[in-house]
Amino acid sequence: MQIITQSSQETQALAAALAPYLQAGMVLRLEGNLGAGKTTFTQGLGRALGIQRAIKSPTYTIVKEYSLDQMTLVHIDAYRLEAGGQEDMDWDYYLAADKVVLIEWAQFMEPALPNDYLWIDFSGQGDQDRLIQIHSQQEAGIYTDLLNKWLKNFFRRT
Repeated sequence: MQIITQSSQETQALAAALAPYLQAGMVLRLEGNLGAGKTTFTQGLGRALGIQRAIKSPTYTIVKEYSLDQMTLVHIDAYRLEAGGQEDMDWDYYLAADKVVLIEWAQFMEPALPNDYLWIDFSGQGDQDRLIQIHSQQEAGIYTDLLNKWLKNFFRRT
């Protein structure tokens, strides 16, 4: 599936439309160059889930957790793991079934990723339109149903 968003607000609205369908144990892999919209997407999702404080990419801390009523939102920025260190991280804890996990730069922690996740790829920078490509890592499973409900919700809002 491909979607074009024309502003950061629209990218955040796309993320907000996903919030009602997220379940603990889900993993979202966010791919794209610096400035492509990964953190903007995460901000929109976090706000829709009820997170009041500012959401910034955890580039230096690698992981940031946000406690919610029903689950914990975990935001991982694995960019700094390119040089190593992924073996020192407690991925089992961060990828546990009671969390929803968003991962930026997931290629730097590839061996720790689950078999199935939602892959969201962002293209574009600055004030340009964003091409957002979304697919499930596996053909069937929880993410296929999630994807259908999410996009139906988004297009109903716009």
